[in-house]
Amino acid sequence: WGLPRTIEELRLDDNRISTISEISLQDLTNLRRLVLDGNLLNNNGLGERVFMNLINLTELSLVRNSLTSPPANLPGTSLRKLYLQENHMNYVPPNAFADLTQLYRLDMSNNNLTVLPQGIFDDLDNLTQLFLRSNPWYCGCKMKWIRDWLQSLPSKVNVRGLMCQAPERVRGMTIKDLNKELFDCKDRIDANTIHVTTTMLNTLLPAQGQWPAVPATKQAEIKLPDINKIFRTTPIPIRKIITIHVKSVTTETIHISWKTALPMTALRLSWQLGHSPVFGSITETIVTGDRTEYLLTALEPESPYRVCMVPMETGNLYLLDETPVCIETETAPLKMYNPTTTLNRE
Repeated sequence: WGLPRTIEELRLDDNRISTISEISLQDLTNLRRLVLDGNLLNNNGLGERVFMNLINLTELSLVRNSLTSPPANLPGTSLRKLYLQENHMNYVPPNAFADLTQLYRLDMSNNNLTVLPQGIFDDLDNLTQLFLRSNPWYCGCKMKWIRDWLQSLPSKVNVRGLMCQAPERVRGMTIKDLNKELFDCKDRIDANTIHVTTTMLNTLLPAQGQWPAVPATKQAEIKLPDINKIFRTTPIPIRKIITIHVKSVTTETIHISWKTALPMTALRLSWQLGHSPVFGSITETIVTGDRTEYLLTALEPESPYRVCMVPMETGNLYLLDETPVCIETETAPLKMYNPTTTLNRE
């Protein structure tokens, strides 16, 4: 591409790039931030060693592409932030994040992931932010290790989005809070045993006329447990957890008020210019659970804004998926300006 070797930040987002060869980036050893969002990249379009020479890279973003798994051979020396959300990922190889010891933020939200291989995060010694929202997690026996891992994590590690979508009996429940009996591990072992026994019997049948001199034994009948009798779950409430109301006060301010259906310790309030959740910088603040209003200031006149709220750090089971509640609004046009003074109550 003829880029200067001294470049430290490279943004190629929202193009139609479908292929990046291994030699394209090999001389950019000073590169620290690489943004490739919104392209047509899939795993075949990325050279297998395309990122290996980026020894000083601290941030890699591949949001809104067509990856089916994380890219291979990520640079482990300095990489601290990795963004892989909004792809088509349905598989994560066991060594996908091997040696990424400096990585502290990993986002694989909005993909098609159902399970994760055991030990996938073992090398991430500095991981503090892991976001896995909006994936169709299947909370079977293969995900039991995730429950155990989550329960062993120190409080500094923030993991979001591990909510079961299947089987039906655990749908809407967070993996961390599942009892071990809900993972179906016993059923899975029994089923495998039945399958293997049947296969062996069919395989070892002797040729006609050559019966072994071994007395036949009757296979013990294996009775699987009645799932309906063992597993009982509480229905997910259908009412809205948060209801937001917005009012444009001036050309640069918007008043926000909200009601919560359940008590909570805090909420995350965010807003961004524009109606699309993909584009535009996001501003965030944390408000305590006893507050019910906030005033956004220093906004652009006569402009659209997207305002979202999500529960934070609550012990209620039904709030742990942290799905944001959003509303769209606009600041007042200049001709409607009406001076007013409102202070945020801290």
